[in-house]
Amino acid sequence: MSDIKEKYIEQYRIYHQDQTKYPGNSFRNGDRHITDLIKETGAQTLLDYGCGKATQYTQQKQHLKWGVGMPALYDPAVPEYAELPDEKFDGIYSTDVMEHIPEDVIPEVFEWIFNHAKKFVFLGISTQPAVAILPNGENAHCTVKPVEWWVEQIKQHTPVYTHLKCYGNYRGYVVLNNGCE
Repeated sequence: MSDIKEKYIEQYRIYHQDQTKYPGNSFRNGDRHITDLIKETGAQTLLDYGCGKATQYTQQKQHLKWGVGMPALYDPAVPEYAELPDEKFDGIYSTDVMEHIPEDVIPEVFEWIFNHAKKFVFLGISTQPAVAILPNGENAHCTVKPVEWWVEQIKQHTPVYTHLKCYGNYRGYVVLNNGCE
């Protein structure tokens, strides 16, 4: 693991020690779209990439309204979800996560996501600085880029039906099918 990646994960491990931080409530930034994608593609196996503390499943039972089993959960800063699964999933979604990942690590993350998604990917990405400040004093959103930048990053990876929702300073919703708009 790269030093920069580990540096940020460690900052989030510290941040997550406060039980009120990142409970899994950023899901509202993509709930309707993810619900539609699950229905549209018939997805049954899902991965929430960056699930936080996963209260959207453990308390709010989000997955039950989709009619699917519990999604696989991944968040490298939360011990119970820190192991990245190795199998492929019908759908992989990530809301309010990518902007927390250093720019030079994004290609590696996208490579993994696009190589492990069979039917769809949904990315909900904030395009403005965060309110949250990491323990080291840095803004929690270290990769704040416009919609076009994210589209170009997606196009560099194995194509799969992808919905990108950007909100904040740069807003947009882009559907890419087989890597093309």
